[in-house]
This record gives sequence, structure tokens and C-alpha cells, in this order.
Amino acid sequence: MALVKNTSLIKKNSKTFYLASAFLPHNVKKKVLEVYTFCRLYDDIVDLKLDNNLNSLQPKIKHLNLNEKVIEQIKTGIGSDRKFTRHNNIHELIQYSYRVAGCVGLVMCELLNVKDNKHKYHAIDLGIAMQLTNICRDISEDLANGRNYIPKAMMPEDNISIKDEAVLECINELLMLSERYYDSALYGIKYIPIRSRFSILLALRLYQAIGKKIKKDKNTYLIKKINTTKSEKFFILILCFFEFIFMHLFTFKKTQHKSELHKAIKGFPFANEEL
Repeated sequence: MALVKNTSLIKKNSKTFYLASAFLPHNVKKKVLEVYTFCRLYDDIVDLKLDNNLNSLQPKIKHLNLNEKVIEQIKTGIGSDRKFTRHNNIHELIQYSYRVAGCVGLVMCELLNVKDNKHKYHAIDLGIAMQLTNICRDISEDLANGRNYIPKAMMPEDNISIKDEAVLECINELLMLSERYYDSALYGIKYIPIRSRFSILLALRLYQAIGKKIKKDKNTYLIKKINTTKSEKFFILILCFFEFIFMHLFTFKKTQHKSELHKAIKGFPFANEEL
């Protein structure tokens, strides 16, 4: 039984994801929305501590034949928020981001028919970049819920305020780190089947724009959650169209994936070449 019956909830809760997914082939889009709904519901069930409902979810995506190890990583990552403990350092934060978002990138590879495991490194990096952006965007909401995602090595104090200059410096560092992962993810776009390529490029640029807006508009960031406006999304959409055309007119020199980006997740499923 499919999870997605009404896309209006997805459109309401994640406008950026919904816009990007609109450019996927119809058969792929349906599967992607099912996975998104699974992750969203699993997250909600964990937050509400409705343990009895957890086991009922996974059979609903069984027909997609997704890698079990990857799905378990996603569940472990989301489940860790139930008994939240602060990450000690950046490595632990990257591991968390790999589980809750990098592995979603791996699932997308399965749905988009990306075969080569080396090409999947870039999908992991896109997920990590997006999660770091989410953490920075949602910090006020997370702090209110007792979750401080800034690693202790960066900010030892538990009780912090987004208005503290030191906290803003940490946010800036995390956003700069996300840019390294976005750069790697962008290189991997060309490995995606062409019919799905524009959608992923658009998703990348839309999420990246949120981080850039946070850095540019600190005053707004201090008082409300940062998101891109409709006009900003439209402008990014147009720019992505030209970027997409440019990508196909020119052949770029092949470069190896930067192994240091996956140092924290060495030994995790599909994160390193030796696997």
C-alpha cells in the first residue's frame, strides 16, 4: 500500500522539496514522495514517542525494494532524537547528518537508477549539506525543544541563545562546512540520469540559498525562521535552467571525490570506496 495519497500535506510542510520533485519523471516522483512521507511520519512518531506505530511503517515501502542497511541507518538517525544527547564534535554531527539525510541521498540513487557506488558519494554529500543547512535554519526551534545540535567542541555550553555572537559564529562555521559538501554534490549531478538531473540540481540550489540567506540577513534570522520567498524560488528556478543547459553544452574534467569529506563516516554503508 502506497504512503502517498494526498500531496497537499507535503506541499504545505516542505515547499522546497515539493517544488524540486515536480520536475522528476512521474513514476520516479511517486516513489520519491513515498520515501519522503515515510521519513516524515517516522520522525513524527519518534517525536511523539508513539512506539507502537513504528513497526507498521516500514512494510509500506517494502515494495520499493530499498537497501535494508540504508533504511536502518535512517531509522537509527531519526530515532537518536528521541533520547537526544549533544554531539561531542563535528565528526559525530556528520555521522548524524549521514544517517538522517545522507542515507536519503542513497535511497534517491536507488530510485533514480544510479548504479556506480562511487557516484553515490556525491548523493551522500548532498544529504549532509542539506542537513547542516536545516540545523542552522531550525536552531531556535530545536533549542526550544531541548536539542542543541552545535557540537560541544564548538560550543561547550548547553544553555545558549541564538542572539549570542559566539553562537552566530558557530552557525557560520557550519554553513561554510555545508558549502564543501554542496560543492561535492554539484559535481555528482552529471551521474544522475538526465531526466531526473534538473530536479536534483534545483533542490541543491534551493537549499543552498537558505544557508546563504542566513549568512546575509542575520537580523531577520534572529527573529524568525529563514526560508526563500516565492520570488526567490522563481529566480533560482530560472538560474538553474541556464545552469542545466550549460552543464550539457560543456564537458568537465573528471576529478576524484574528496575522501576527507567522508572521514567521519568511514565504514558506513556506501560511504567509502573499499565498501
